[in-house]
Amino acid sequence: MQFVAGKTAFITGGASGIGLGMAQAFAAAGMRIVVADIDEAALSRAETTLKQSGADIKTVSLDVSSGEAWKAVAADVEATFGPVDVLCNNAGVAQARITFDKHLELVDVPDDLWHLLMETNVTSVFNGIKTFAPKMIERGNGGHIVNTASMAGFLAPPGLAVYVASKFAVMGLSESAAGELAPHGIGMSILCPGGVQSNLVATTASRRASLPGASQGPAASLITAPLPHAPKMSPLKVGERVLKAIVNNELYVITHPEYEPLMEERFAAVRAAIGESAEPGYLDTPTMLERSRSQIYLDQASRKQGAGSSIQ
Repeated sequence: MQFVAGKTAFITGGASGIGLGMAQAFAAAGMRIVVADIDEAALSRAETTLKQSGADIKTVSLDVSSGEAWKAVAADVEATFGPVDVLCNNAGVAQARITFDKHLELVDVPDDLWHLLMETNVTSVFNGIKTFAPKMIERGNGGHIVNTASMAGFLAPPGLAVYVASKFAVMGLSESAAGELAPHGIGMSILCPGGVQSNLVATTASRRASLPGASQGPAASLITAPLPHAPKMSPLKVGERVLKAIVNNELYVITHPEYEPLMEERFAAVRAAIGESAEPGYLDTPTMLERSRSQIYLDQASRKQGAGSSIQ
């Protein structure tokens, strides 16, 4: 999508953090913005901030885990603001831990936290694509979808099992959907950030507060406690990087290259596990292998070598 000016972007979790950074970057490029969030106070603040900068903006309250809520919001947005060209599935919650050394281990994760993370981080992405991708296909003008994963979509450190599971799910869903949507001219980008300034932990605590049993067990204090202070990346800079990825149709958006050595450790472990067949002499057929291939991997590698489109 080389020409973004005048296009409409729908951003979930758009009232703060990375979502607001996207909204600011997109608006500066001349895009029209729909900011969706479940936090109405944050929505009001975001609306004021964006309008002060001259952005053409609409705000909507949305529970991203509800498919029916998505349908209602989409109908309202398209009736009052026009069709959505860019969908950013950015809403999310965290697993959190009280310090960098004290983890919330999987055996202590309460059921409500598992469901909250899966519904907010994964079901929301499914709902967003199911809502807007068919409309993009029907119009026949292409489009773009950005799904926010994380470095936790590549790496699985101890103490983050549920969060990691949700982000690995976003990665797999996005990669497969990218191949399905590409023939329709719809691009896909998977945002995989490291540390970014956000309200993620506070948002998680707020979302859990009304859930049964949320104040009980080992998870209670961990979820509500802030992470230790550490410098983190500017959300606006992340938003600007995402805009570049949309323009260049980049599948993976890696904002923190310092994680490359850790990623290589995982890739090396996977490669090292490939050895002798469990049944020597047996091979899956070439047809089965071909059906397992995703052309997007090859396309993205070659596209990256020739990337360099400018934002227009």
